[in-house]
Amino acid sequence: MHGPSMTIDTLCSSSLVALHTAVRSIRDGECEQAIVAGVRVALSPLHYVAMKNLRALSPSGASRPFDSGADGFVPGEGVVTVVVKPLRAAQRDGDRIRGVIRGSAVNHGGRTSGLTVPSSAAQQDVIRAALGDAEVSAESIGLVEAHGTGTSLGDPIEVEGLTRAWRGVTDKSQFCAIGSLKGNVGHLEPAAGLAGLVKVLLAMEHETVPPSLHVVRPNDHIKFEETPFYLADRAVEWPRNGTPRRAAVSAFGMGGVNAHVIVEEPPTPPRRGAPAQDSYVVRVSAADETALRTLADAYADRFDTARDAWETADLCHTANTARSPMEFQTAVHGSTAAELAAALRSVAAGNVPVARVDIDLTVEATAAPRPADTVELVRAGYAHTDWASLSAGGARVTDLPTYPFTRASYWRTTDPAVLPGPGRPTGGEGGAAVRNEWRPRELAPALPAGPATVRLVAADLEIGRALTTVLRDRGVTVVEPGQQADTTIVVDAPGGRPSHDGEGAQLHPFWVELAELMKSLPAHGKLLWAGFHGVAVHPDERGGLSPVRAAMAMAVRAAGAENRKPTAVVQLDPADPAEAQALCLAAEYAALSTGPTAGDDAGTTVAAYLRGVRHVPEQASVPAPASPPYTPQASGYYLVTGGLGAVGLRLAQRLIDRGAARVGIIGRSVVDPQSSAPLRELGRRAEVEYLACDVSDPVALAAVAGQFGRRWGRLAGVVHSSGGVNPFGAMHRRAWSDAEKVLAPKVPGSLNVVRLAKGQGADFAVLVSSIAGTQASAGRGLVDYSLANAYQLALAERENDAVTTVTAHAWPNWTGIGMKADASFSAAYSVSAEHALDAFFDHLRSGGAVIFPGSAPDTPPKAVELSEPAPSVAPVEPSVRPAARTGQDVAGMRARVRDAFVQVLGEDPEDRPLQSLGLDSLVIAELTTALEQRSQLTVDPSLLMRARTADEIARDLAAHEPTTDPDHMHRDDPDLPHPVSVTTSALSALLRPLLVHDGQRGVGQA
Repeated sequence: MHGPSMTIDTLCSSSLVALHTAVRSIRDGECEQAIVAGVRVALSPLHYVAMKNLRALSPSGASRPFDSGADGFVPGEGVVTVVVKPLRAAQRDGDRIRGVIRGSAVNHGGRTSGLTVPSSAAQQDVIRAALGDAEVSAESIGLVEAHGTGTSLGDPIEVEGLTRAWRGVTDKSQFCAIGSLKGNVGHLEPAAGLAGLVKVLLAMEHETVPPSLHVVRPNDHIKFEETPFYLADRAVEWPRNGTPRRAAVSAFGMGGVNAHVIVEEPPTPPRRGAPAQDSYVVRVSAADETALRTLADAYADRFDTARDAWETADLCHTANTARSPMEFQTAVHGSTAAELAAALRSVAAGNVPVARVDIDLTVEATAAPRPADTVELVRAGYAHTDWASLSAGGARVTDLPTYPFTRASYWRTTDPAVLPGPGRPTGGEGGAAVRNEWRPRELAPALPAGPATVRLVAADLEIGRALTTVLRDRGVTVVEPGQQADTTIVVDAPGGRPSHDGEGAQLHPFWVELAELMKSLPAHGKLLWAGFHGVAVHPDERGGLSPVRAAMAMAVRAAGAENRKPTAVVQLDPADPAEAQALCLAAEYAALSTGPTAGDDAGTTVAAYLRGVRHVPEQASVPAPASPPYTPQASGYYLVTGGLGAVGLRLAQRLIDRGAARVGIIGRSVVDPQSSAPLRELGRRAEVEYLACDVSDPVALAAVAGQFGRRWGRLAGVVHSSGGVNPFGAMHRRAWSDAEKVLAPKVPGSLNVVRLAKGQGADFAVLVSSIAGTQASAGRGLVDYSLANAYQLALAERENDAVTTVTAHAWPNWTGIGMKADASFSAAYSVSAEHALDAFFDHLRSGGAVIFPGSAPDTPPKAVELSEPAPSVAPVEPSVRPAARTGQDVAGMRARVRDAFVQVLGEDPEDRPLQSLGLDSLVIAELTTALEQRSQLTVDPSLLMRARTADEIARDLAAHEPTTDPDHMHRDDPDLPHPVSVTTSALSALLRPLLVHDGQRGVGQA
């Protein structure tokens, strides 16, 4: 496509002006055909405010074109696209012709009494010009699709202009219908003209004039009986009366640009003799295997309706030549529509192989390949097939089911659970607190999803047998573990009442199992995980809660979100019989199979069953009231773990501000108190002592507490802010030894701290946790961190009591300090440090899990100065140092490239073409930054546009990678050499500014 390309903005007449422009370009020889589109999507409330101020919007909430009660329009949203080409070319190419544009015109209204006031004279002129261009009689037009916005001023002016224009060529009255689509779908503003065009084309096709809605009594200022028009307030037949059906479409833009188009129904196609073909081939192509099989099923339904051989030939021609080839393909052949439909259903059922296209595969061409040979090549991945040559001579494009797009949302919204409500601060404050509360909610009825396979992994044989029986009774194929399936269902062992000792030992095998499971899921795979004792639906059940199982459930959700796999986590009632548990899981499986549900968390859903009733967690309507005010005691001491981190240090400072006279600080590092500026500053305001200690070691923690106790007496309270985080990356490639370093301070460390506080009768123990422990979207790329924080939140629920209040705070990003999730999540879920500190003490003794959802910051956070204290969650060093780089370390570079894609896109592209990922300039900027961080090279952004696959990116970067000493390989090493520059291009110069934010290299923003 090399002809003119332009964006036209004449407000409400934009798309019809674009159509007029396209027609002129074709007539003038600038192009052979044109794509004309109109788009109206509401992305900002500001437009509605402006339209309200102009008094253009309907206060009653309905567009009433030509009605006496017309009081303005209602905005609509939509996208309309048409292809325009010369009639002869369309007939030659066998296109499906929907209508013929006979004439068009555009003008401007000149000066009027106001911006929104139309000119009747100008509208009259543009209508006359269009009729002249079309060279047709006004009396041959049976329908006028008016601009008709439904305003008391605009509607009479429009009818007046139409009447004056037509009265110059006819004296007949009320022979032509007039209406407006805006009463049906609202005002699509720039797309309104094309929407009206589509309406009249469909009316011609169905031989019926459709009614305009909301007409009760015609506008008193319009005397239709004196005009050529009658108001289309009901459906009426539309006869031809000796001429082709014709219609006129108007669009008038605020500001004065008017457009008018005359359109005619398509000519009747010539009759064709019997097709000279006795066998047909149908190609099915899609972006993934799931979509392909769904499309094949839709094709089969359409072939079932084919009435004759020519319709069958047209359907095959359309499927083969009028649908875009995609990454996955297959084909079938047959001699009749019935045979093709049966073969397509075999594709849908999974009985026919599907191949990934390999453009490098070639085969020697033959003069007339047999259909069976063509099908065999397509199923082997061959891409170079001359599909047009397989069509019957004279075949035409016809109606065929369109592409079954994935029912997944990529819209950036705030989770409904954390929308601001009454009394909640907005903007950058985000200090309001909520709790999870489990409330009954039944599953919506789910329709059968068609042929499906399930891989069942059940630790309990009785549940496994019961669930297998239920699924097979419902037509689902259950396969053995290790086999490929659409959905994997994992059922954990019920076990007895969970033990409080040694439960963390379950996490290692769980991590390995989950990593293998995520790697084994197919591209379209879904996961249903069922467990026990992972939630406390009612408060009186908290004693039986297993923090480890709660953490496992959260890790499953985070891993599902990270890998973009629809995931459901279900907690079963261990008291229910196996048959009842199987029915619950079968219902959850059916719901998961139907696609995403409203309010899910990054494609993951959660439910719990208790005594046969299904419950789901809710936050938005469950505010957490502040705890009673607490004043630090003059006697005893307060313990802060991780107290030299960015968050821990601020909490220690605020404790002292509130009156704490003695504070013990512990951390893993050995620190000289005399050389530590933060410790010296704290020591000027209170008695402060720092001791090195690993909180995951209960003996070492008890020894340190004993040392503090001998000096200061009673332990009054504990703030546990120790923690670490691994680099952002996919969990199935993260070794357990690395994940364990994140878990150590938060799983055994939290348990040890809580036991210490309760054993010494402290007033409180607060666990500084993260929202990553409650929201799957925050745990993408940080599954181990999500698991660790979920453990803390459940531990607080279980251990809280009347003597020692145990509270876990689930924080979002503290703006400018501390650990945060990926940039896109933190952009919508943050809290300022000052508000966080106030909220921390408001909920010091709230008890249980308290969640601070946060909100979008008012201003972008500034980078932390180099003098800032170290973050409370310092990066965890890898368990194994990377091997020395060589210029040909392609495998190592491929792993880093893969990690970069997982960080930015949430998934590994594997060997898919990068072009299919929809990379725009902002995503390329983010990927470039991620690649530079991992490769220590200056990456040319245009590389991501040149390369076909991620492997090509890795090979290119590996070729520029210098050989360095392995002792300088760690990313935090201050002696790391400066990044080596890869040759850049002009395109790189254009994209490079997207990588710079606040003077520092960071995530690409615009």
